[in-house]
Amino acid sequence: MASQLAEREDAVLCSDVRDSLFGPNEFSRRDLGALNIMRGRDNGLADYNTIRTYFNLPRVKQFKDINPKLFEKNADLLNSLEEAYGSIDNIDLYIGGMLESKDGPGELFSAIIMDQFIRIREADRFWFENDKNDMFTNEDLKWIKRVTLWDVIVNCTNVRADRIQRNVFFFNETDPCPQPHQIKPDMLEPCSYLKGFDYFEGNELVYIYVCIFLGVVPLICAGAGYGVVKLQNKRKRHLRMKQEELKSGNKSNGIMVEKMSVREWLHANHRRLVKVRFGPQAEMHTVDRKGEKLRSVNFANCDTITVEESQVDGSKKKRPLVLIRVPKDHDLVLEFDSVSERRKFINKMEAFLNLHKKHLVTLQAPRDFLLAQAETRERRQKRLEHFFREAYALTFGLRPGERRRGDEDGEVVMRTSLSKAEFASALGMKPDAVFVRMMFNIVDKDSDGRISFQEFLDTVVLFSRGKTEDKLRIIFDMCDNDRNGVIDKGEFSEMLRSLVEIARTTSLSDAHVTELIDGMFQNVGLSNKDFMTYADFKLMMKEYKGDFVAIGLDCKGAKQNFLDTSTNVA
Repeated sequence: MASQLAEREDAVLCSDVRDSLFGPNEFSRRDLGALNIMRGRDNGLADYNTIRTYFNLPRVKQFKDINPKLFEKNADLLNSLEEAYGSIDNIDLYIGGMLESKDGPGELFSAIIMDQFIRIREADRFWFENDKNDMFTNEDLKWIKRVTLWDVIVNCTNVRADRIQRNVFFFNETDPCPQPHQIKPDMLEPCSYLKGFDYFEGNELVYIYVCIFLGVVPLICAGAGYGVVKLQNKRKRHLRMKQEELKSGNKSNGIMVEKMSVREWLHANHRRLVKVRFGPQAEMHTVDRKGEKLRSVNFANCDTITVEESQVDGSKKKRPLVLIRVPKDHDLVLEFDSVSERRKFINKMEAFLNLHKKHLVTLQAPRDFLLAQAETRERRQKRLEHFFREAYALTFGLRPGERRRGDEDGEVVMRTSLSKAEFASALGMKPDAVFVRMMFNIVDKDSDGRISFQEFLDTVVLFSRGKTEDKLRIIFDMCDNDRNGVIDKGEFSEMLRSLVEIARTTSLSDAHVTELIDGMFQNVGLSNKDFMTYADFKLMMKEYKGDFVAIGLDCKGAKQNFLDTSTNVA
């Protein structure tokens, strides 16, 4: 470098830094001029004239005043500058400073460079001329100032003293080691032009494996999650079966529980996948995928079970059906994928019924006729609504504009009876609710497990038109679970909790219930007794004026409150 001749500095950037400046992999070549302009703008540098004012230089008023000699030689450059910026106050610092260049930096760049060197020197605590750091004496400073770059090169490198000139910044013809020739662009190796970086190149297999991995991992996670859910459902089903076996007490009777997956036909637009389970008692259950029991069909009270099969017509679109006639309940319609599956189901059902000494009767009917005659849940619900309306019509009379149905419908209603589940559903309550159990036991006078139309009608008439004595007796019998003629505090507490359950509130805790019962017993002079007779019960109702037993219930489809025991209680 000490022998290489420098070229004259001017305002022109050579092609090396305009087209071949190194850059990042994704954009290998950049333009130094454009890069400096963008950096200045990104860092918020002021314009050319504003910075001249900051360094106490006069403002340039016209474009040509930046470098008059340059623009005299190159008028096109002046025109391009005026066209690009429009105003002298819009010129970028880098553009204006470069245009000032003649045989070296212009006055603005010279002022900036001088200012930066002074700032660096004065900010350096270890600068050798700083006499306040006590690092060098005056003699040391004099010696340091006599050291030149030639001394540094000769003493710190292997270059001999006779192979480099004393003034390394200038080269004379008589100096040693001249350069062979001046370097020209055509003598240099060609520089590759703009090139991007392809991250995919050379990594094809890795990308393929990564894509496969990212695609497979969600499937594995989904499969694992599905397996966990299935395992949990299986455990829940197994636990429910164990609980049912313990409740039924038939764990060791040797009867196997058979299962089979089918479709339950509910109506023309709805089917659901269920599992049919036989046993262990004389019952058939339908459960969902989670093992929740959907329906139970009890065969204990019937010796003959009728099953109707749809006739095979050769059509693949219509699946074979089985209709199981359930006495005093809506029918169960099952749909199978094939005739062989249906035959397998019939064989299992027949074997199951034989174990319980029941007889299976199989009939065949056209598929459309079978579905038309099937008493589905919806049809059963309509019949029950007619059941309630007919009972109210006989008790309270017809409403204005309402008409009675024909004799055939009346006969159907008379033959209709309610199960406990249907009775609870009509009341909008759960079948295992305490109040449902109490009320059902009172209404079911013959204790056959069903409520006939006459039994329901008698109850409605009793609560709507009966005497106060009869009403109180019914309420007393509802509380008397063990039928011993007295109500103890436990039975009374159960009645209170059933009323809390009807109100759907949790504000009444066990302690509050006990406190309430003790207070009621004390108010009627029964604080020393743990039970009360019917006479005591009437005394309590007189004390509270019947507020405690003010109960109103609505049956779905009837639009009539049929139970109100708060009237005429004295």
